[in-house]
Amino acid sequence: MKKILYATDYSENSVPALRFSYALSKELDAELMVLHVFELQLTLETTFSHSYSREQIRTFANHREKLISFCSQHLQNEPQPLKITWKIDEGHPTPDTIIENAMELDADIIVVGSNSGNRERGNFLGSTTSELMNLAPCPVLAIPNDTDFHGFKKIVYATNFERFDIFSIQKMVNLAQTFKASIHLIQVTTKETDISEDQMNWFKNVLRHKVGYGDIQFDLRYGEDVFETLQMYISEIDPDLVAMLEHEDHNHVKSSPSQSS
Repeated sequence: MKKILYATDYSENSVPALRFSYALSKELDAELMVLHVFELQLTLETTFSHSYSREQIRTFANHREKLISFCSQHLQNEPQPLKITWKIDEGHPTPDTIIENAMELDADIIVVGSNSGNRERGNFLGSTTSELMNLAPCPVLAIPNDTDFHGFKKIVYATNFERFDIFSIQKMVNLAQTFKASIHLIQVTTKETDISEDQMNWFKNVLRHKVGYGDIQFDLRYGEDVFETLQMYISEIDPDLVAMLEHEDHNHVKSSPSQSS
């Protein structure tokens, strides 16, 4: 992992994600790129005048200065100048714009903040963050606003023990190796069947040949309520990071530090 893209809207919810990103970039010796997307307010007069380009240049400079100030304020205990690549973009501050920048910058992972106060059933993340996770071409790490960076010792990955999980697990292994973390693969199903056991054993064999990492554990849990059963497992394992694949097109990895991190 060589390039980390952190996107911020200057909100308080994004501050822990900034600190987390910076600490992670130091641990991985990765480049940290900080992105802010602003929307230039247009009027009919500015749209058809030379003042628009001057206003655009001035606004870019102001936002760059504000972004540097924001990061310096919240990373004031870090040696200055900060080892950050600054990126300001004009457009609608939507997941699409963040994704465009991630692709342009060839980011290996996107880091954003999330609101830990919104943890009701099945809704850990805001709609914008969830959309970003569903569309991004790389893993997205959503940092709750009550999270500090302490490295990763345990990583939980929710899986169906299927072949398309292997690529995502390989990405998890790259992170786990750096921190010498254990990876816990968990499948939650509503019925106890031989098929689930056979699927897990098949997956173990495939993974053994595809992924050269020894500290991987496998588990099956059964429960009528999949979400609650997974939550109980997470509470039991107490991981530093929880990840799962977005199964709509099998390409996107959702990940979030556990609340206890």
